[in-house]
Amino acid sequence: MTTITLIAGGYSEASRLTALIQKADAYCHPRHINFQVVQVHQLNAEALITADFKHPDIVAAHLLVEQSAAVIVVTPTFKASYSGILKTFLDLLPSRILKGKPVLPLALGGSKGHLLMLKYALEPILSELGAEFIAHGTYITDDQVTKDFNNHYHINEEATSRIESSLTSLLNQVSQQQTILVN
Repeated sequence: MTTITLIAGGYSEASRLTALIQKADAYCHPRHINFQVVQVHQLNAEALITADFKHPDIVAAHLLVEQSAAVIVVTPTFKASYSGILKTFLDLLPSRILKGKPVLPLALGGSKGHLLMLKYALEPILSELGAEFIAHGTYITDDQVTKDFNNHYHINEEATSRIESSLTSLLNQVSQQQTILVN
C-alpha cells in the first residue's frame, strides 16, 4: 500500500488549516492510500528547539517521511512565508530525505498577496531537501474556508477544485514512479 505523509506546519488542530489536511485525507482515503500526518506542533518542543535528532518524536517523524512514497507539506502563511514551526522541523530533516519523492505544498493565508510564498519561500527548501518533483502547489485564503455550527471546516468549490487538481498531479507522479520501479 502506498504511504503519503502530510507534514502539518500549523500551531493548532483547531484552525482553518485543518480543512486542508482533511481535504487531502478525504481525497487519498478512497484511493487506498495509507495517509499519515505529522502535526509538528505536537512533537516535543524542546527536541525541536534544541535540534535533538535522537528524540523519539523526531526519529518517528523522520521515519514516516523517509518511508513515504510522497509528501504533502501544509502551512499557514505569515509575513509572506511559511510558519516558523515548519521551518524548525524541516531544518531537522536529513539532507536529501525528499529525493525521489513527489512533494505537494499547500498553504493558507490571509490574502492573495502572499501566494508567491509557495514558489519563492517553500519550494527552495523542499528542493534543498532533495525534492525533484514538486507538484504545482495550492494557496487558498482564509475566506475560502468556513466553519459550520458543528465545528466542521468547509472549503469553497473553487479552492476545492484547485486542491484536488494538485492532489491528482501528486498521485499521478507517485503512480509513474512506482511503474518505473516495477519495470
